[in-house]
Amino acid sequence: MKKLLAFTLALMMVLSLFGCSANSGATPTETNAPAESNAAQQEDPLHFVYVSPLLSHPIWLVAKEGFEDACNDLGIQGDWVGPQGISPEEMAKLIDTAVAQKADGIITQGLVPAEPVNNAINAGIPVLVVDSDITDAEGRLAYIGKDNAIQAQLILESVSEKLDPNTPIVCAVQVAALNYEVAYEEIETLKAAFADWPGGFEVVNISESKSDKLTSTNAWQNTFQTYPEINLAVSFAAEAGPACANVVTELGVKEDVLVYAVDDEAETLDLIRDGAIDGTVVVSFYNYGYQAAYWLWQHVTEGLTPEKVVNPASLVMVEADNVGTYGDTPATFDKLG
Repeated sequence: MKKLLAFTLALMMVLSLFGCSANSGATPTETNAPAESNAAQQEDPLHFVYVSPLLSHPIWLVAKEGFEDACNDLGIQGDWVGPQGISPEEMAKLIDTAVAQKADGIITQGLVPAEPVNNAINAGIPVLVVDSDITDAEGRLAYIGKDNAIQAQLILESVSEKLDPNTPIVCAVQVAALNYEVAYEEIETLKAAFADWPGGFEVVNISESKSDKLTSTNAWQNTFQTYPEINLAVSFAAEAGPACANVVTELGVKEDVLVYAVDDEAETLDLIRDGAIDGTVVVSFYNYGYQAAYWLWQHVTEGLTPEKVVNPASLVMVEADNVGTYGDTPATFDKLG
């Protein structure tokens, strides 16, 4: 399902952003297995390095699957590397290693500091960023990721369907880590989206998951013990949604709390089916692997560059009424150029 969703989201994003005249009617199979692959025909294949923020986190393993599929389709030697736990310092070292190896291209995520990315760019290595941007890396090939304002709007629209507008909202938010720019943007865009809520909107607590479910669970338990009046809980980390759902269920307060998550891990989708999570904002992590590698390959082999540096990924709010169908629509996938 993730692969199929990936192509659906890729079509929406690429057609709107690049206005390509390539064969938009090609099937995913035709596009993913090019008839002539320059990279595949080389005796010395291109070498791409994907520096993930979390080597083995379930949601990033979806990106790994997409990256490896693209490498197989295009004849690329691909290395998937990253820290086991959040560590910008370790990511920086891995970028430096890729530069020392003279990689042909690098894909990474915005937690890595700008300096090693700029060093890679200055060394002539194209860098594509996914998920959260590195705005200080001005020479990056492209960025593909969420528009946090759209994410917040999707949550607002869903809450509006479930809650009387005159009800005051007491909200708690959990992010992966508070000292990263993306977390600040997620929180601020959520506040902005709910600023005109008729009943009033207040964020009473912000916590961290540290990308660990046990840490997330403990944080949510402390949050609800301290603020039992919370009626909206929003998680901006993949593991935090299920952790929150389990906590409110154990406390017996689910009827009084709307729970929102991000990403479409299997546990999250199951909890939506069970009514323990009200909705999750889904972006294609598979495309963070496949589309990123494909664009990078086209840039290296064909000299093509996206028309825009910042490319918002398509988002979908998955709820009980579409949890079984949101990824079922057949779609095609366009190339640059």
